[in-house]
Amino acid sequence: CYSFCTLLKQKTIEMSNPEQGKPVISEDGVTDLGEATPEEVDQNVIDEAVCGSQPAVENEASGIVIPESGPVRSADVDEFDTLVSLLRDPDVPLHKKTVSIKRIRMSLSREDNPPIKELLNIDGCLETLVECLQDSRDSTKQFESAWAITNIASGTSEDTNAVANSGAVKVFSKFILDTKGNPESCNEDIVEQAVWAIGNIVCDDVRHRNMVLEGEPELFPTLIDMCSYRRLKTSVRNNTTWTISNLLRGKPVPPREVVIAALPLLVGNVMTPPNDDILMDSLWALSYYTDREDSRISDVLDGYPDVLPKLCEYLKSGSEPIQRLVLRNLGSIATGSDEHTERVLQSGFLHSLYGLLLRGGICDEIERVGCWLLSNITAGTRDQIQQVIDGGFLELLVHHVKNGRPQDRKEAIWALFNLATGGTNEQIAALLPFVKELMEVFGNIQHETIQFMRLVNILVDTQNDKFFEILDRDDLLRLQSTVILRVDERGEDDDSDRWKSHCEKVVQVMEKYEQYQMQKATGPREP
Repeated sequence: CYSFCTLLKQKTIEMSNPEQGKPVISEDGVTDLGEATPEEVDQNVIDEAVCGSQPAVENEASGIVIPESGPVRSADVDEFDTLVSLLRDPDVPLHKKTVSIKRIRMSLSREDNPPIKELLNIDGCLETLVECLQDSRDSTKQFESAWAITNIASGTSEDTNAVANSGAVKVFSKFILDTKGNPESCNEDIVEQAVWAIGNIVCDDVRHRNMVLEGEPELFPTLIDMCSYRRLKTSVRNNTTWTISNLLRGKPVPPREVVIAALPLLVGNVMTPPNDDILMDSLWALSYYTDREDSRISDVLDGYPDVLPKLCEYLKSGSEPIQRLVLRNLGSIATGSDEHTERVLQSGFLHSLYGLLLRGGICDEIERVGCWLLSNITAGTRDQIQQVIDGGFLELLVHHVKNGRPQDRKEAIWALFNLATGGTNEQIAALLPFVKELMEVFGNIQHETIQFMRLVNILVDTQNDKFFEILDRDDLLRLQSTVILRVDERGEDDDSDRWKSHCEKVVQVMEKYEQYQMQKATGPREP
């Protein structure tokens, strides 16, 4: 029969950052995400620039009052059409257009359900905002336009795509490129919005990322340079690092020759972080850079040998979000060659990881990413597998199979399966004390049934009598009924043949068990 011991070990990549999404910029800062939060522009200054000392004036054509002083209120959705028309009207004074844009922007800055779709339903509204963005007569008008477009780009993929196709990227890029060599002359608030908008656009779709990297080849190096401009506000440098991280994100990865220029900045931010926001975004960026690419992993480890010890320092004393990102980086490096995995192990991180997984009650993501990292190590050499065994991790992995969330369980099962696939018979035998516990939870496993069955098959093939000594008939009947149930649940799909083969394999396991019990009862035959 087919032996699953011939299966290759599998090193797996980690999921993309779920938190590295597209923030809406609210009146009070970023909603939803804890990523780089720009300092708010002094709204009193903007209000003063927008609103003169004249009384409110009613626009005769629309009946909408354009305030000339006092607070500006958010626009109602049913006012969008008229406000966009005002922006297009060449006879409307500039300062009134600025107030109109601000009212639209304030509406788009709502934390709950900003009316992006309602605005985009107006023909040509984005093009109108992009035109306002280019109106250099009033920097406040440009700023409000940039903010509004940034929040549109924070919407659905369809909304972001509309911004990407509106011509806004080229205009935003120009604001950023104009900082080159002369950052003091730029309007920091507009540049910050431009950086934020680009970050929102490129994190939505790898096609948008490639459009920016290929269409504006000077933008990426300029963003890197901006992070060294100490006279720029901290929030600008925070957001710039976040956008650089998003430009490294996605599959297929961007060309190495383009993004390798960011390494000195990113590693420098890890070694001597200006603040936690920049540190975390730099850690995300490094994990994207090294993700399952041997040459890129070597770029980091060979070019910056101090980075691994520094990561281990953060693992011991950093905050939970930083520890999680450190584990992700170590796991990304461990997806590389066996040599890369060995260098991760030589950093001495296993002791700290054991403490994190043992503590319990920590950040859930630490447990998932920690198990994922271990799965990449057990996909390595037998010496590397032994270090996991000697570190006492088998009990912790089994604990996460039994008690972890589905995503923790998945990574823990992969770690055990990789160990069984690549380990010696003696190393595989180290799993035997946990077989009973694993079989008890098999019925609760929904998505990793195949990996679990392969693990069982390996134990049967390599341990045979020892395996059957631990289990009784009820354990194996429960195993059989669970696999049959999974086959019935799937029906006749593309995977049904593979599942049926597992069902047949369970039957073979039962037959071997019966043979073992019969031989045990009758004793060995005389020659």
